[in-house]
Amino acid sequence: GGLTPTPQKPLQDEFGIGDMEFAMLGSVVFAGLLIGNLFGGLLADWYGRRVCLIAMGALFCVAGTASAFAQSLLQFSILRFITGIGIGSMIPVTDAYVLEWSPTEWRSKLVVGLIGVAFALGTIFAAGIGILVHEGFGDGDIWWRVFLLICVLPGLIGVPLIYFMLPESVHYLLVKGDRAEIKRLLKEMSEANGTALLADGEVAAGSEHSGTKTGEDQEQITELFGPTLIGTTAYCTVAFVSCGFIYWGSIFIYPFVLEQIHGMEITEAYSAVMLNSCIEALVYIPFVIMMDWEGIGRRWAMVVGFAIVFVTAVIAPLVVGNVTLFICTNSVLRAMVAGPFTVLYIYAGELFPSTLRTTGIAVCNSFGRLAAMSAPVVTQAAFGLSVTVLYALFGAFALAGLLAGLLFTRETLGRALPVYTSELAAQIKAEEVAKNEAKAPLLSKTGTSVEV
Repeated sequence: GGLTPTPQKPLQDEFGIGDMEFAMLGSVVFAGLLIGNLFGGLLADWYGRRVCLIAMGALFCVAGTASAFAQSLLQFSILRFITGIGIGSMIPVTDAYVLEWSPTEWRSKLVVGLIGVAFALGTIFAAGIGILVHEGFGDGDIWWRVFLLICVLPGLIGVPLIYFMLPESVHYLLVKGDRAEIKRLLKEMSEANGTALLADGEVAAGSEHSGTKTGEDQEQITELFGPTLIGTTAYCTVAFVSCGFIYWGSIFIYPFVLEQIHGMEITEAYSAVMLNSCIEALVYIPFVIMMDWEGIGRRWAMVVGFAIVFVTAVIAPLVVGNVTLFICTNSVLRAMVAGPFTVLYIYAGELFPSTLRTTGIAVCNSFGRLAAMSAPVVTQAAFGLSVTVLYALFGAFALAGLLAGLLFTRETLGRALPVYTSELAAQIKAEEVAKNEAKAPLLSKTGTSVEV
């Protein structure tokens, strides 16, 4: 709800702003997402996933509530910026947390179900509330304030639940060397599930590291640009930028395009947003199947998604005159970019080691937040030129993501989550050796090659 497009006409009437000023107001939220995304990832790697989720969730609740009572454009802008910080901090941390508690074979299903589908359902909830509140309160300066208040309710419910029910990530505790707490949590979980506790709850980091808090284990952010992770960092950055611009740009500009070209009212525009979100929720099903399918995996699921987005971006301006076809095409565009966007959070979390997981996701996604922050202003300007320019822009970003996926070749399907960068380097080296052996001809015991 905190990210659902704020109603345009009521805010323009309330604060006396034009289209471009409204677009800049949308960018303020994404600026907060950028700051929150970066610092949330760092804080989660320093102080823990649970602490970060509680603190940033509380910040979202306070700022989101206060923004409904803003009396000036400046107040509203500052409070929406802070709201963005709270949401932006929680996104990479939630992703890392779910990944780190998920069994390997269930990882993609749980992340898609608990994050991807939940995000789409949240958008449906917000759009539905927007329609109901507008119908109940009518036009004026009241209904959008009530709308913002209701959108804070999930946070007000969620933060206490996190505080009382959510344990810390075992991977974070392993990096920090708190084996006693890990053992306690695993014992508690085994008792709750009625299963035997393996190895009496003793865990190993899976590398030469002991999991104790040493200078070597405190990996620096510069490792993201070292030889082991530079390719991963570059790919994830391009993918996050492509997804961020297309997804948030389409969410922002789509209701405005419907209003300007087809003369839709606010409730009709929100109904179209709900349709998009419903299709988005359904699209997660084939993406879960694809990303867990041997031979496709995370990488090719990303490539397929970007390819379809590119095609729909080409088609959209050709059918703009037909409202039904135009809505259908935009629904596919929005839904198909949501697929790679969700897969990317799983893929990136598996690509980075536990010591830098939330930091790596946050740093790469910060560039995606920059793209999202620019999206309202850029899409508004592009639409001012023509619908064709707007969708050519979406197509260009989709093509960038597609090409990046073709050039980056690492796959993580079925792989265990690495804890340290050194462990990841050994894993990559072993994969390269196995790949080279598979390509090379088999040698007989006498040293002669055998045709296969």
